[in-house]
Amino acid sequence: MGADLIDALSDLEKEALRLFLVVSDQKELARRIGRSPATVEQRLARARRKLGVARSLDAALLLAEHEGRSTYGTAIYGDSLRGGPAAAALKLWPPKDRGGRQSLMFFPTRGRPWNTLPAWARLSMILGGMIALLIAAVATVSIGESVSRIVQQFH
Repeated sequence: MGADLIDALSDLEKEALRLFLVVSDQKELARRIGRSPATVEQRLARARRKLGVARSLDAALLLAEHEGRSTYGTAIYGDSLRGGPAAAALKLWPPKDRGGRQSLMFFPTRGRPWNTLPAWARLSMILGGMIALLIAAVATVSIGESVSRIVQQFH
């Protein structure tokens, strides 16, 4: 990839591509630079078009390689691998507190993007959901038969 293609990018497009390696979510990227998601998408689309690539990630990696920046860690883990205030907020898999202090939270929360339910709790939820579906199906059939009997009585 020629340096002339990278030089054809505007400063705003370069900024969007640099942040895309860290964030890779256009809404979050837009929030960080104080613009709308549509503006961010336009900047990324112009950069993709100028560099001749289909994905924003490819364009961002080309820019990072041209600028001599390391791309592997940043593309996967963001700036938190470099240390600083955001490093404490990042939790890499597997979580360190998976031992005896497991909470029974069913849905991910901010800062905890995975399900920390133990295997027995996950299995119980799956089985409970299957039983609930079975009960709902039987109830639906039963109600349908009752309604059809009532309708037949009136005819």
